[in-house]
Amino acid sequence: MHTSQTDQGPPSFLESTIATALGPRHVQQLQFRNLIQSGLAIVQHFVYRLRHRMASSARKQKGSRMRRLSAWKILLVLALFGAGAFAILERPWEAKPKSVAAEVLAPGPYTQVLAVNGRVAARESVPVRSSVSGQAIEVLAGEGDMINAGNVLVQLDATQPKSVVDQAQAALDAGIVRQAQAQATVDRAVALGENAPRSTREDAELALAGATNEVARLQAALDQAKSQLDQYTIRAPLEGVILTRTVDRGQIVDPQAELFRVADLSELLVETDVDELYSSRIKAGLEALLKPVGHSVSRLGNVVFAAPSVDPATGGRAIKIAFAEPADLPVGLTVNANIIVSEETEALTVPRGAIVTEGADSHVFVLENGVAVRRPVEFSDWPADRVIVTEGLNEGDVVISDSSAIAERQSVVAE
Repeated sequence: MHTSQTDQGPPSFLESTIATALGPRHVQQLQFRNLIQSGLAIVQHFVYRLRHRMASSARKQKGSRMRRLSAWKILLVLALFGAGAFAILERPWEAKPKSVAAEVLAPGPYTQVLAVNGRVAARESVPVRSSVSGQAIEVLAGEGDMINAGNVLVQLDATQPKSVVDQAQAALDAGIVRQAQAQATVDRAVALGENAPRSTREDAELALAGATNEVARLQAALDQAKSQLDQYTIRAPLEGVILTRTVDRGQIVDPQAELFRVADLSELLVETDVDELYSSRIKAGLEALLKPVGHSVSRLGNVVFAAPSVDPATGGRAIKIAFAEPADLPVGLTVNANIIVSEETEALTVPRGAIVTEGADSHVFVLENGVAVRRPVEFSDWPADRVIVTEGLNEGDVVISDSSAIAERQSVVAE
């Protein structure tokens, strides 16, 4: 006859699996091991009885029904056994601490970077307009053309101002003749000496002075007419490349219309603006990393200009960033610029999500003795994932990374 064994042997597969799930909870392990041993004894008892009955049921008509009843009893015992194990381990009737992401504060290097988008521009770019109204009869340059200072770009119809020049030239020529006649009269009076009446000599000298003044006036009129005529020839103001052209032959132009834009592409820079929230931190000389769209490598640059005022319409402060080395890029290309505002070697930083701002006050939650404790802080606001905390925290503080769903004195546990 079979006798049940009560001495402990190696742990069964079920016992090992449940014990492994318990982890490092030593107190619960001791309690649960007793429960395992009791449960296993019950299971072994029922297994023994099932085998005994199955052996004898081969000769009986009701053997099949007995096996099904015994199997259900074993399943019921195992279910009760599992429920008890779950209750001991998880204690569902007790409130569980909320699991949160947290980090231990430690000083480290930190760089404040302001990211903006700008466009490539020439350091010197000049719009070309006409000083007078007129019809374009010749257009001698187009977009992309290389030009020198003084090259003719557009010739306007100059029929009328040219006639004014011709008239002024004719008047001057007549004035010069009269001046020569007056000079000859004076010369004859001087040659006669005492034989010529004094009044005759004085009249001749006065006539000469008048003729000389008239010649000067006519010369000025001619110069003015020529200057007016020259305005009908539109010339390049500098050496460079024509970026845009908006005039065609036969078009009527006026002084308000921009006909060309000429730029010196030998030195390029990036034009952009920064929000007024951060504009006070931007100044000439700051380094920047410039990454043109379509390029994988950033280039070094420096802020060379910061506008003295903020545009009230846009709330932005215009800045210009020059490339440290010559760049061959098309004007207007988008550039991602990271302006390095400051670099700290030992700074305490926290995730932006850790800071809660209410009105003029800000705070974070730190983990102390298993609860979230509110801690007022001051920080350097900056558009970045992490910000520098200037007051309120110390090295070694455990800061909860996301304070959006945390209440003060709430029970929490770090992940």
